[in-house]
Formats: sequence, C-alpha cells, structure tokens
Amino acid sequence: MDRFILPQGAAAALMPEASYHIPGLFLYSHLVYQCLDMVEAKCGWRIPVKYLYGSPQVLWNGGRVLFKDHGPTIEIVEQELRGAVDRGIIPLLTFSATSMTEAWLKDQRCNEIMEVLNAVKGGVIVVDPMLQAYIEKHYPDVSIHMSVILSTFAKKEERTVDFYRALSERGDQYVLHPDDNFDLDLLSRVPKENATLLINERCGFGCPQRAEHFRSTTDDMPKVLAGDYAHLSRFLDRCPYTPDRKQGEMKERNETLSVAETVNLYNMGFRTFKLQGRTDIPYVFFFDFLRFALEPEAAFPGVYPIFAYSILDYEKEKAKRRREETK
Repeated sequence: MDRFILPQGAAAALMPEASYHIPGLFLYSHLVYQCLDMVEAKCGWRIPVKYLYGSPQVLWNGGRVLFKDHGPTIEIVEQELRGAVDRGIIPLLTFSATSMTEAWLKDQRCNEIMEVLNAVKGGVIVVDPMLQAYIEKHYPDVSIHMSVILSTFAKKEERTVDFYRALSERGDQYVLHPDDNFDLDLLSRVPKENATLLINERCGFGCPQRAEHFRSTTDDMPKVLAGDYAHLSRFLDRCPYTPDRKQGEMKERNETLSVAETVNLYNMGFRTFKLQGRTDIPYVFFFDFLRFALEPEAAFPGVYPIFAYSILDYEKEKAKRRREETK
C-alpha cells in the first residue's frame, strides 16, 4: 500500500538542498503560506522558501506597478513583514528603482517602511548605488540583494565572470541574467555561494526591451502615486511577451527553464532559485513554484490540482472584496 502514499520528507523534493526566492509579499502572501502548509501536511516536507519579495506602491519600488494598490498602512506593512519572519522567511522589498535623487532618498513613507524592515532584519533588492549606500548607512540590519536589473543593463559581452564576481562582492545575493542560464561555461565559473538563478523568465532569449521595461517602472511610479494615469509609459501595451497570452501563437520558446535544465544547474552547484510572478495569475505562478520544488512524478501532480481549489477560493474572495469596494 506504500505506493499510494505520496513521497515523504526529502523524497518529495525536486532538489532537496535548494532554497527558493519567490514573489507574493504584499500580494498573496497568505496564499503562499497556505501552499507551504498543504505541502507539509501531504508530504511531510516544508518547501524551503528563504525569501519572499514584493513592495507596496512607494517611490523606491522598482518591481511591478499594481494600479489597484492603494497603499497599506504602516501597521499593515509591519504585519506583512513580521508574518514572513514568523515563518522563518526573509522578507525582501523590491526597492529597485533604477535611478534615485537626493530628494527621493528623503521620502518619508519609504523611510518609515525601512525602519520596520530594519527592525525585523529583512532585506532589500536594489539597483542604484546611491540608494544602496543610504540603506547601508541608515539601516545596517537590512541585507542587500543585487537586482537582476543590473545584469539586464549590461551587454552580453560585459557579463563576464569578473562582472558577476563584482556583483557577488557588492551584496549578500546577486542574480544572473536569464540569458546566461544557458551559458554553461560561464555558469561553471561564476561565484555560486551567493548566486541566484531566475528560472521562469517569460521573455524571449536576447529580448531587446528588458532594460526599457525596468526603466518604465521607475518612470511610472511617481505618476501612479500622484494619480497621473494619463501619462504612464504603458510599456506592456508594446511588449510582445507579457502578459503570457501574447505568446499563444509563437513557436519561439520563452526563457522558462525545464525541470531537467534546472536540476542540471542544481547539480552544477547552484542552490538559490528565484521565480518571478507578481503579474502572473496565481494559477500560473503556483504551477511554476510547485513544479520546480516538488518531485515530478507523484508529489507535484498529487499537490497542485488540489491546491488549485485554494487559488479558486482566493480569486472568489478577491472578486467579492472588489465588488464591495465599488458599492
């Protein structure tokens, strides 16, 4: 009868020594926790999520622009950050604005949030050296993570071992360019101890619009905060890859890795794997998360279809709240 028991403990893991860096903070963190609890209940194994990232809509945010986010109170911010810490997860704020000014550094709301993050010993994802230096000076208990944007701004010929070694030394963690996931010679030589691989990138290989996409978020954020929706960049209207449904008739593969490719990188010595997904519908993100975390033959198909009902309940509740807000 043991063949009818799902894999248990480390046998339920795709990569037993891997850790995961996933979105959901200020978005659907409770759904992430519900997923972790379900996997543990069914498989006796807790997926080792090390980092949970995201940001409320504030000036320093360089992640995704969420137009319906009205901005949580500082009390809710603290609750969200401490909720992750209570589960042994490090909350990361995507303060990856691509360019800063002295005036922006003094933003009151961002600094209030940093006070809380410093208190809980969370981390920030950064791009701008001015912001990094400011955070290191004023919030010393916050860990520094180098954004994937930094590799996006570098040309292919610039992304050498020395380039990645410098990123490795600049922060606690760094992220390789998704194109470089396919350069096994380069990957064999970069620092691995604090490297992070982004494994479910939706863009095509060599996408020429990546840098513009990231810059558009920094350009749009002040406009969103001011309620000036008429002058937004509307980058996604021009993007050929996002949202994913635009790829419906493409024969081209996007840069999401296969399970076999990911396991190969794990066998090369990489241990931290990042997933994007703040703009994905939850069904897509959790499909990726669980297929890259769970043993593929029994554990993944034994968990995901059941957890999909939790996602359905989440979507129903979100729709109900929206209806109530418009009354």
